[in-house]
Amino acid sequence: MNHKSQQDRLIDSRVNPVRVVHAREVAALMESLGYTDRSAKERGFPDIFSLAEHLFARLQQNPAPDEKASQNSERLSVWAETGCAMRKFSLSLAYAIPWMVMLALEYWKPDALRVSAEIGGALSLSLIASLITTGGFVQMISRSGNFYYGLEEPVLAHRTCISLLNIGLTSSLVLALLGMMAGSYFHLFASNYLVLAAINYLALSLLWMLCAVLSVQGNGWFIPLVFFLSIFVGGLIKILANPGTTTLLVLCPLLAVSCALGCVLAGSYHAENKNPKSKDSARPRGSVLFISLVPFYVYGTLYFSFLFADRLTAGSAVPWISGLSFGIDAAYKEGTDLVLLAFLITAAVVEYLADAFLRFWQRLATELPQHANERLKVSLGKRHLKSMFVIFAAFVAIALSAWFAFSRSDRPVPAPRLLQTAVLGGFGYLMLSGALLEIIILASVNAISRASRAVAVGVAVNLLIGYALSHLWGVQYAAVGLLVGSAVVLWIANAAVRRVLHHPDYHYSIS
Repeated sequence: MNHKSQQDRLIDSRVNPVRVVHAREVAALMESLGYTDRSAKERGFPDIFSLAEHLFARLQQNPAPDEKASQNSERLSVWAETGCAMRKFSLSLAYAIPWMVMLALEYWKPDALRVSAEIGGALSLSLIASLITTGGFVQMISRSGNFYYGLEEPVLAHRTCISLLNIGLTSSLVLALLGMMAGSYFHLFASNYLVLAAINYLALSLLWMLCAVLSVQGNGWFIPLVFFLSIFVGGLIKILANPGTTTLLVLCPLLAVSCALGCVLAGSYHAENKNPKSKDSARPRGSVLFISLVPFYVYGTLYFSFLFADRLTAGSAVPWISGLSFGIDAAYKEGTDLVLLAFLITAAVVEYLADAFLRFWQRLATELPQHANERLKVSLGKRHLKSMFVIFAAFVAIALSAWFAFSRSDRPVPAPRLLQTAVLGGFGYLMLSGALLEIIILASVNAISRASRAVAVGVAVNLLIGYALSHLWGVQYAAVGLLVGSAVVLWIANAAVRRVLHHPDYHYSIS
């Protein structure tokens, strides 16, 4: 009897490390180890299949060691999930927090940021241009930096990010010079305003790229710290030296760049000292790296172009008789700023939900047997639908909360144009929030080109409809371009994701 027990334990030790889903798999494994029907009869079973049924039942009652460890760490997984959510939130909320501060000043202290219409138009245009022209470089830095930091190669990550940052800064310098030449030739703004706009454009362009480097370094929470510190120092300068509002608006980005650069250098120094062996790693070929990142550059540029296409069409609708070449209507700006804040906060939720969806997909693909593809499709479809519902509910709650908070300021009743803009833009950003989930999924399964096509079509629709309606009916109808363009992006991207989820096993294998 003792002899038989030892043999049973030997079989268990061979079978237990292997994940099996049927008794016949146990029988096949036992036969591969040299066990036969005779061995089964020695243990009181008529054949090896009966013995396999017995062992399979024991395996179901006694989980494998890795399953026991998984059960014991359920409580720890809650904390791990919380930490993952905080990391995802920090990256997106870091950009939403300074936007919230500026929006609060705009609604509650409008005189604090009051400047002339011409300088306001020049600075607004430089802000939009900086986000659009560096959006592609931000995506390239994020993609390559996360890849190398994930491989624990901080030196390669730092060198690659700095190379991309230098390319982005050089292109920004060229574009700034071309912009000044074009602005002077077409008499868009006065020469001194063009110089201030160029300085603001360069500072903001560098700031967005430095923030991307901080994100890939895992120091996402440094980003709001950089903004708050620059605002605090700017406030001190306002109290002590009392400069003009225009000077202060241009000075704050320069202060933020200085702070962000210091944080980036400190983060790189710490990461390199923590992994000294990575200094000997060979760099990849620049041409190969650049070609692999081009699709992400295209997507980043198109994405930010879509975000601000309606503002460009609204600015172009300013009557020439006003003496301005470009200026965003105050009511339109306040309405779109409000719903854009809701989108930026919701984007943090979308980032986490997309990451959770992809981890859920990975876990199912690992656990489910190969023939359970239909079950995988159903599970992923349900999870995707739930994620969409959470995104829409979160956006509506955040947008209504923001409207309630800012509309209680000591101001007269909001203008009808502001309400129309907020409603139209709100529905547009609501659909864009859903489209963002689809875009992240497509990018994660090596289908970034499909996401880029969806956004490219959306940009064209946004510009065409927004330009036509804002010039025909009024500036507030530029938001209709955002609404229809977002619907197009969501429709195309959702169709692409549904095709991907129709064959989840294939797309998981090639991702």
